[in-house]
Order: sequence, then C-alpha cells, then structure tokens
Amino acid sequence: MTWIPLASLLACLATGPLVRRMAIRLDLFDRPDGGLKPHQKPIPYLGGVAIWFGWLAGMLTAVLTGAVGSTPALAIAAAMTILMVLGLIDDIRHLPPKLRLLVQFVSPIVIVLAGVGVLAPKLLLADIALDSGHAQGWLGSVLATLLAACLFAGATNATNVIDGLDGLCAGVLGISAAGFAALFYLHGTAERSPLDSATIGLCVSLCVLAACAAFLCFNFNPASMFMGDSGSLLLGGSAGLLLLLATSIRSWQGLVVGLLIFGFPVYDMALAISRRRLNKKPLIIGDRSHFYDQLRDRGLSVRQTVLCCYALAAILAVAGNLVMLIPGPWFVIPAVLLPAIAVALSVQLGLLRVDDAANRSANGPPGGS
Repeated sequence: MTWIPLASLLACLATGPLVRRMAIRLDLFDRPDGGLKPHQKPIPYLGGVAIWFGWLAGMLTAVLTGAVGSTPALAIAAAMTILMVLGLIDDIRHLPPKLRLLVQFVSPIVIVLAGVGVLAPKLLLADIALDSGHAQGWLGSVLATLLAACLFAGATNATNVIDGLDGLCAGVLGISAAGFAALFYLHGTAERSPLDSATIGLCVSLCVLAACAAFLCFNFNPASMFMGDSGSLLLGGSAGLLLLLATSIRSWQGLVVGLLIFGFPVYDMALAISRRRLNKKPLIIGDRSHFYDQLRDRGLSVRQTVLCCYALAAILAVAGNLVMLIPGPWFVIPAVLLPAIAVALSVQLGLLRVDDAANRSANGPPGGS
C-alpha cells in the first residue's frame, strides 16, 4: 500500500507547477470581489487538475500492484473524471446549478454498474428488518444507484461550500481521508481482496490523503493556486464514494461513522441550509456566514481559522472511528447526541445569523481556494 500514496504525492507535486503556469497563460484567475472572495489579488485556478493527476496516479498504482481490481478502479476513475471535468468547465464557463446537480447525481451510475457499493442497500434493508431479498438483482442495483447518487450529490456540494479559504478544503478533506483510511484498515477483511469494499476504500482514501497533502504545498495560506470546482467536486465525489463503501462494510453503523468522519463539511452545509431557511434566504445564494467566515469575523486570521477547522475535522474523524468500536445498536446514542450538541452550540454561539451585506453575491457557492 505504501506505493499508492507515494505515487499520488509525487504526481500532484510534479504537475502542480505545470498546471499553475497553464492557468496563468490562459488567464484563468479567481479574482477578488470584495464579498465572497476575500483574497487580495487574483489567484490562478486549475489546481484541481493537479489533484486529479495525483489521485489518478495513486489509483493506477493500486491496479498495477494488484491492490484493487481493474474493473472497479476503471469505473471509479471514470466517475471521478466526470466530476473533475464538470468542475473544470464550471470554473471556465459557469454552468447552471441544475446541470451541475444532475451530473453529480448521475456520475456514480458507472460505479454501481461495476459492482462497487452494491452491498450497501442490502445491509441497510436487512438491519431494519426488511426482506434482504429485495436488495437483490435489478432492484438492488437501483437502490444502490439511488444511495450512491444521494451520497455523491451531498458530499460534492458539502465539499464545495468549504472551499472558501486558503488550504481549508484540501486540509479538511485530507484529514477526513486519513479518518477513512483508519476505518477501512482497522475494520476491513483480513484477506484484502482487490474487490473488497474496505480494500477499495483504503486505496481511495490514501489517494485523496496524499493528493491533498501535496496540493497544500501550493494552496496553504498564502496560496499560490486555487483548486477551483474541478478539485472540490473531485474530492467531494471521492468522499461520497468513501461513505458508500463505509456503508458496505458495516451497514447503518458504517454510514453514521462515515458521516462523522466527513463531519466538518456536513456540519457547515447543514449550518448554511438551516441559517438560510430560518432567515428566509434563498438556498443557492451564497453568503459570508459559513462557519469559517464567522471565525474570521471574530478576529481570527486566515491561518488561525483554517487550523481551527483542521482541529475540528480531526476531532470528528477520531470520534467516528471510536463510534465504530461501539457494539450492537448502541452507536445510535452518539449518532443522536453529537448532532444535538452541534445544534445547541450553534444556537448558543449565534452561528445561525446571516451576513446581509454578502447577499449581493452571485448564485451558488464560491469558487474559493
């Protein structure tokens, strides 16, 4: 397994400067607007392409070393490439939000057709005392596709909305990937079959972790390059896949644990949706009241804010792995208690306010860093 993250790391480091020069030559910059984009000068985009090269190199290495079967690896690579290209086009041309969402829902179909994650709906149905036979055959594929589509769409959008400060998205997703890697390593099967969900999940986690770590060399404050939507959608799709694979190895407990490991983006998206609904604001209109924005409003620097978010992401990743150790159905207790604590703290700290001055922004989440 060591060769997989090494290949991802080196490929992203090698292609990063090339991609940055290409963005400058093509005049692809994220320009500050005084609102949702607080950076002081234009920063080149296309960093997501470097992340994709790193991610792809790791998956190719996984196939060449026999860690992952070629069929699931090809299907996963196809789905992630679709998301990366979607984000790249959106970075350049600004696609309609509905089209973006449609592609995010459709992209995991190729993964399910390759048999990846199809065990998840069977386990979920069986654990709520429904006939597990209903999750067989074509109906099982439909259920797996619907589950994968919801996880992919949710994870990609949750990842996209935290892409707003230098190094935030790459660092948080890298920490989440480390949490998923621990989950799949500790709770996978002993055989490590190339078609096993935990083995595939471990390989994907290592690819994401290494690519994010490499990209932070260009993206940590002060950033010399942004990932753009091409990077955030790729990383979000990878997170959606990891959630599906976590469900495939431990049913509802795996899903709950995966959501905790991926908890920071989930929390920030839930906070944004709740805040906008409570204040009767459109959901697709961005504002500057995300969790990280509110830390900045309280006087923290960009680096201090990002490091605080890293710490929270790490706590959630560790908490998720600890919940995996809870026997029987008792994992439901932290699954209910932790979100309740998050809601109470959000209300107590006044995080549900809206920054009206930022509502003049364009539709959709910011391109960010």
